[in-house]
Amino acid sequence: LVSEGRKFTYAEVDRITDSLAGYLVSSGMKRGSVVGILIPRCEYMVLASMGVLKAGCAYLPLDPTYPEDRLNLMVSDSGACMLITTPELSGIISDSFSGERMMVDAIPALPEPAAALPEPCPEDRFVILYTSGSTGVPKGVMLEHQNLVAFIKFYRKYYDLKAEHRVAAYASFGFDANMMDIYPALTTGATVHIIPEEIRLDLVAINDYFEANGITHGFFTTQVGVQFLQNTDNHSLVHLSVGGEKLVSVDPAENYTFHNGYGPTECTIFTTTLPVLKREPNIPIGKPTDQLNCYVMDKNLHRLPVGAAGELIIAGMQVGRGYLNRPDKTAEAFFMLNGERAYHTGDIVRYRQDGNIEFVGRKDGQVKVRGFRIELGEIETLIAGYEGV
Repeated sequence: LVSEGRKFTYAEVDRITDSLAGYLVSSGMKRGSVVGILIPRCEYMVLASMGVLKAGCAYLPLDPTYPEDRLNLMVSDSGACMLITTPELSGIISDSFSGERMMVDAIPALPEPAAALPEPCPEDRFVILYTSGSTGVPKGVMLEHQNLVAFIKFYRKYYDLKAEHRVAAYASFGFDANMMDIYPALTTGATVHIIPEEIRLDLVAINDYFEANGITHGFFTTQVGVQFLQNTDNHSLVHLSVGGEKLVSVDPAENYTFHNGYGPTECTIFTTTLPVLKREPNIPIGKPTDQLNCYVMDKNLHRLPVGAAGELIIAGMQVGRGYLNRPDKTAEAFFMLNGERAYHTGDIVRYRQDGNIEFVGRKDGQVKVRGFRIELGEIETLIAGYEGV
């Protein structure tokens, strides 16, 4: 693990995260408890998260660039009973939060755990990620350990990930792609590089960092990735992926493979991928990952033939548990199909003759802003709150 010149071996990561997990258990954290993590971009994006997971808990990533009201709502709605943070950021969370606040500076000095740590089960909660809600209240997506294991198996195979590779952690902490940047690498023996905040919007600086550190795998949100592809000459990368928005027509990369990824947070990061090997006017989103089935269906859940547009239904091991504290929204979006968990994406797609899926549009008022899903209803709710509107 590398962050701002600080380097941690696997042995050091293990010791620090074991100690944190032991402290959390001794502090009363139970299997399934939620621990909020509000920190700047640094090595604790990995260390704090892994410590929480080793304690059998689920973590709630809190991006300090989010509005304070939204962060406080997430902490309250999730039922978080502890907050790992820094003195500079702790004040963002109001005094109404009654749980313990642990500063990251205290983590390195924690003793080794006094007892064996709990073993997480496949169906235990792994993370809670908040997405936009049409009523103005964000929805907490619950993903489980088995969802991440299924995705990691796909990632390691698809990207031919090996221990000698170096993976860039570029995505925001609260974005599901952050897990793609971290966990496949750390379960393979590879190296994770936390990309510093100050260069995240400087494509030249990012490219310099990639080449100086031999970065082989990376992910950007679509617009940033396209700019990187078109404006830099990189020779370290083996694979570069983009996702979060519809990809415009681009030429393939010359020195590495450029991948178009698609996937709702509810289905654990990428659910389809496509290596972009040629320029075409409408680049498809690709084929399903190994652990998923993708169906194109009409409103009566009848499968449609190749070429016909309908809603994309995703089923399989990467489909999450549902929305926290929102049984109504969970029932609307999640259901069982052929004995598997399935999810209504709300995206209109069609299958092409070559087996790839082509994105057509949305069936509702959802849009993408910088890779984040935003319900227009949430914007309408805020506008309606202004006097005179």
